[in-house]
Amino acid sequence: MRRCIALALLAPLLCLFWQGEAQAETAKTVNCVYPGEVLASALADFSTQLGYRFEPGDYEDSFEIEQPIWVLAKDVKPELAARMIGASGGVQINLDDANRRITLTDLDSDEADARSVKGFKIDDLAAHFLAYQKRYGRVGDGTDPDLLYRPTATEELRDAISEILRLEETEGGAGSAVGKRLIYTRSKTELAQISELIQLLGTAAGGESAALKLDRRNRDELRKLRSDFQPGDGLLSALLYQLFKDYSVPVYIDAGLMGQFDFQYDTTEVTLEATSTHFDALQALARENFFAVDSVGGALRLNQQDYAGSASYRVFDVSELLVELEQAYTELKTGEDVLEGFHGDLRSHGGVDVVIDALELQLESAGHSPLIRAYGALVVVVGGVDVVDAGVEVLEAMGWKQAEANEEPK
Repeated sequence: MRRCIALALLAPLLCLFWQGEAQAETAKTVNCVYPGEVLASALADFSTQLGYRFEPGDYEDSFEIEQPIWVLAKDVKPELAARMIGASGGVQINLDDANRRITLTDLDSDEADARSVKGFKIDDLAAHFLAYQKRYGRVGDGTDPDLLYRPTATEELRDAISEILRLEETEGGAGSAVGKRLIYTRSKTELAQISELIQLLGTAAGGESAALKLDRRNRDELRKLRSDFQPGDGLLSALLYQLFKDYSVPVYIDAGLMGQFDFQYDTTEVTLEATSTHFDALQALARENFFAVDSVGGALRLNQQDYAGSASYRVFDVSELLVELEQAYTELKTGEDVLEGFHGDLRSHGGVDVVIDALELQLESAGHSPLIRAYGALVVVVGGVDVVDAGVEVLEAMGWKQAEANEEPK
């Protein structure tokens, strides 16, 4: 009887203890000081910090885990640390909390992702696209209609979302277009990104994605840092560490870019001076080594400059600009009897493609190669702050003006 009473009294205390242990485990953070560290060594240290076993499995004798990675982060959640280490090493790192172990799979594996289905109604966006087609869509030129891809407004939006967020490269594909609905079965994170893009497309003012806004904040933090530093022998590895060692934001170098660097021998002409910020030095380094900077999942990422989609982008509504261009091309029209005159209009020139072509050319001239995708008169420029801000300058040079917030697409 006394034992039962004692156990009854102890039960609440044990519950509190177990809850405290669980909260402590949830709140655990790790440090990732892996600037040029071999992936296998970094994973061994990471697992030790967590108190987990590292089980490389099929990767035990592989080439991949013997390659260097570059990650620098302090007091970050294990999940973020795993994503950064994996992205820098070109593998997916799985945290098996139940068995207290770390395993590896291919980077594009979705084994650890819980998936759910969600539908999105796109009536307003479909109406916008149909209105655009009616006014600016290309007129038939005699090409056999069976040879053309003629998507519905819903299918065109599905394709645009797929390109912008790179959905076609992952399991689950681009989604299903059914009537005026888009259906996806994907992870919680991906569904949130799809929802955000649809929401931004649905406002005439467009706007910046959450990832792009985070990229701005991350860059502002780097602007706060200044120092005098000339790396010994001009080593790139020494400069990179000095650049980010006091940075409050997690940072990593993507696997695609890691393949371009040899941290033992590569040198740089860039130095750090107190008269300029660490952000200025990073920009100079990016120009020198032809890489781009953006933010992914809360961390600053150095990655290859390529024509690719991501969750970092800005949506622009160029409806009013197209109205102005339509008038301009009408005024440029010559008489039909003029042999070498201009007989077309904005529609025959491709509508929004006129804006896209100029935007692509001018951004390439500035050293950028971003993905640019239009849905009707809604233009999405994908990339980090430097790419998007350069895009704003080009659009303003064409006559584009920021729309009023909270308007519906025209």
